[in-house]
Amino acid sequence: MRRSAAKSRGDKSRTDSGSVNAAPPPHSVQPVEAVDIVPGLLTESTWTSMLSKEEGEDAVVDIIAELMDRLMDRCYQVYLKRQLIPFSVWWAQNNLVETIECLLLRRDEGDDPEREPFWQEDPEPHPCAIDAWAEGCVPVLHSAQQ
Repeated sequence: MRRSAAKSRGDKSRTDSGSVNAAPPPHSVQPVEAVDIVPGLLTESTWTSMLSKEEGEDAVVDIIAELMDRLMDRCYQVYLKRQLIPFSVWWAQNNLVETIECLLLRRDEGDDPEREPFWQEDPEPHPCAIDAWAEGCVPVLHSAQQ
């Protein structure tokens, strides 16, 4: 052994043991053991890299979803604007047709010509007997006052 190497070793041992607040010797970097999450297929390092990529994809998915929501909302607004006039015309037409059909009743011609006598006008009803509850129909008897 050379003298300089022995001297340097001696200096190190003196400084380490002599000082109370000496820093611990630096640890040598040891390779991290590859822990298999799925034996033979997936290691922990590949798993963490997949998770970091997935987090990045989640951010992109959120941005695209927000853009699609805005786009679809705008498309729906344009669709409603285009359908407003045709719908208003259709609604007004249906209401007019229903109103006119209520005012002008049409006779249903029916399917069977043998049932034609059923379409004759009903005879005039017989007058009803006097109703005792009608006003002026019940005689009023005044009792003699004493």
